[in-house]
Amino acid sequence: MEIIKRVTMDFLQERSYTEISVNKIAEASGINISQIYRYFPNGKPDILIAMGNDTAQEGIPDPGLPEHRDPRAYLSTLIRFYIETHRKNRAVLSSLQAVFLSHPEAVRKDAEAIDRDSSNYSALETLVERFGVRDAPDKRAAARRIFHLLDTMIHRQILETKVTPSDEELVDFLADVVLAYLGSLRERADAH
Repeated sequence: MEIIKRVTMDFLQERSYTEISVNKIAEASGINISQIYRYFPNGKPDILIAMGNDTAQEGIPDPGLPEHRDPRAYLSTLIRFYIETHRKNRAVLSSLQAVFLSHPEAVRKDAEAIDRDSSNYSALETLVERFGVRDAPDKRAAARRIFHLLDTMIHRQILETKVTPSDEELVDFLADVVLAYLGSLRERADAH
């Protein structure tokens, strides 16, 4: 699987998503095409989803570190990490956009893949818990909303918008939005 993803990444550095085929990936990797479909039943979309989830999982800041006890400090570090991840993996993330637009089922599969390997969510669940949300399904739901908000906003700013605020302006804005949301969760938890 790693060889298939690495070959696909190499192709994405040189070509667009539409110029890549499973046949080309098989030829370049030396892996039989049937093996590729065994690991990635839907071919290119599944390969890209796996690659996208790999990029989102690598190097997530640890919320348990002393310097991350302050929610804003941790959130700012996490947002900077997401910004850098989007910049470093521009080709993969841009291609994922093409996958989601052309394969509607891919969005559901991507969400399921993130749920299965949920280090993004678990880091955010720790933050949500610091705001008084203790119920596991509620923590997961809030973490999922925050993750998708951050991912969507950063994706748009980094990959789609021609004029973007500085990174620190974007970090401050997103941290304010997430902290306001977490504050509303705390108020609801206190009311119950």
